[in-house]
Amino acid sequence: MKQKFTVLRLIGTIYKVLAWIVLVIGLLAALGVLAAGIWGETQVLRTPRIFPRPYTPLMGIAGGIFGALGLVLGAGFYFLLIYALGEAIYLALAIEENTRATVQYLRREFTETLPPSVEG
Repeated sequence: MKQKFTVLRLIGTIYKVLAWIVLVIGLLAALGVLAAGIWGETQVLRTPRIFPRPYTPLMGIAGGIFGALGLVLGAGFYFLLIYALGEAIYLALAIEENTRATVQYLRREFTETLPPSVEG
């Protein structure tokens, strides 16, 4: 059977690839934030206090961990959202293909069971 809707298949594939790109970039950004938090903690300890006391914990390791955790959760959420969109397109295409195949099968069965007097 000839596949229809090639553009929709392309769009579904693009969404799936885009979802993986978003996840990889999000994880790399989380590693960067974590590294910056660790590196920033060492730099804060070496320099005089510029910021008031309540802001200094957010610049260190804890800030890097919380920032990285937020980025991982956000990237994971957007990965699932975009990947599900691509899968939904493929699901709609599969439903259409199965419906078309069912209609063709039923038409064939119906014409084979007709008596000879009705066909002519």
